[in-house]
Amino acid sequence: MSQKLLTVVLALAIVFSGVPLAAAAENQVIGRPELSLSVPDNRVEPGETKTLNVSIVNDGTLVRGGPEAFTTRVTTARAVRLDIQEVPGLDVQTDDIAVGQVAEGVTGPAQIAVTVPEDVPPGTYRLPVELSYTYTSVVTYDEANPNNNPKFNDRSATQRVTIPIVVQDRARFRVVDVETDTQIGDNGTMVASVRNVGTDPAREASVQLTSQNNDLQFGRAETAESFVGEWAPGETKQVTFPVDLADSAELRDYTVIGRVTYTDTDGIVRSSNELRASVRPLEEQSFALSAVESTLRVNYEGTVTGTVTNQGPGTISDGVVVYQPASENFDASETEYAIPDLAPGESAEFAFDIEVSSAADPGSRQLRFLVQYENEGGDSRQSGPLNARVAVDAERDPFTVEASEATVAAGDSGRLTLTVTNAEDETLSDISAKLFVDDPISSNDDEAFIGELGPGESAEITFEVSTAGSTFAKDYPVSVDFEYDREDGTTQVSDTFRLPVTVETGGGGDLPITLVAGLGALVLIGVAVVVVRRR
Repeated sequence: MSQKLLTVVLALAIVFSGVPLAAAAENQVIGRPELSLSVPDNRVEPGETKTLNVSIVNDGTLVRGGPEAFTTRVTTARAVRLDIQEVPGLDVQTDDIAVGQVAEGVTGPAQIAVTVPEDVPPGTYRLPVELSYTYTSVVTYDEANPNNNPKFNDRSATQRVTIPIVVQDRARFRVVDVETDTQIGDNGTMVASVRNVGTDPAREASVQLTSQNNDLQFGRAETAESFVGEWAPGETKQVTFPVDLADSAELRDYTVIGRVTYTDTDGIVRSSNELRASVRPLEEQSFALSAVESTLRVNYEGTVTGTVTNQGPGTISDGVVVYQPASENFDASETEYAIPDLAPGESAEFAFDIEVSSAADPGSRQLRFLVQYENEGGDSRQSGPLNARVAVDAERDPFTVEASEATVAAGDSGRLTLTVTNAEDETLSDISAKLFVDDPISSNDDEAFIGELGPGESAEITFEVSTAGSTFAKDYPVSVDFEYDREDGTTQVSDTFRLPVTVETGGGGDLPITLVAGLGALVLIGVAVVVVRRR
């Protein structure tokens, strides 16, 4: 370049930089910053929020050089701010960024958050950004003493740039539905419906779900994965997972987080954005007891009856009501009672024969039951405890026994006639009575039989008893018990009943046997004397 042309260029630079022509004879450093933005990773996917790392690049322009401190000053942008504009189709969540000083080179990154709606078509979108900053265009200084009061010509600048954002054409996924047939406290399956809402197919795809609560587990693990293979755009896959719900689980929505791993059309293995969904379990299968009544009493086998109702939510089959003895004083010959299939709201009756031991106390007692059944999936299940309170009456005899004839003369025999009444609420049969006596009462006829007694019915039985002639006149005890059959075919033996037999003195002035014997002896002696004398 000729000397004349160089002079013209410098003169024009001074004019356009706003420096008076009078200062052209002084030593000056002239320049300016040149800012641009760079985004190394500008690819986003619909349905995700991504933070763009934006680098600020300064390719400073130096028109006239000089001392290093002044050349650095004229090429440095100060108070740099990025004012982020809106772009149609994207949701820009960052308004502006204060960067500060930007020297020559690369500064940053500044971060811009952008959310891409799921329905945004693939393509390139340009995000407008307004750069504002201040800089020094000219530094005028004394060549002999550069630091002696240099003069700075500062200016403000604004420039508009755009950042390209590429919305990629990829496979994308969305959970459209999650359902489970599993009740609280049970295990079953969960079906997740996942759709490829992207524009590209996926190959070798697998779906992974993770529970966010320990009350919901996938086969006793927090995470489960299922392989689905090829996945076309717009196609919905139903993915089934095993699921366990704890007894402590609540009837509410539980959050599950998912992700799809797949191979794209370029053969690159990718992972989708996070998928979030919720699943609500079925309420726990429940049952209720009602109309529980009993004929229980101490030392007696009574019956407990009641009604069990399926409160849902599912239908049960092969149901059995199970009696669980809470005490050794309550013993059932059979502890299971089969019931029919029950839909929600349906009921069935049950009954148990329970023997209450003689060691039990009368009063209100709590009995425990449960229901074993098969659910709608054919799996065996068991309900929680079902408690019922019943009254246990005090012990009572199955018969009442009264003596209608029980008097005998000393040294004589007579009848002991007893009236036996059935005090039970059922018919008793094959009633065998056995009499027990002690001296001075004796009996050669100590058994009696009654074929049948209905509730409240009575019958008389008779025994032959005898006493010695020397028996004192008073009441003497005798005992009787009964062996009998109940309606259910069981044979039982009653307690022993004690009754008095009254012995009276021999009637009609009869002489005592000893006196009669003595008189007989005297008569024999007299006869003997007469015979002797006759001889």
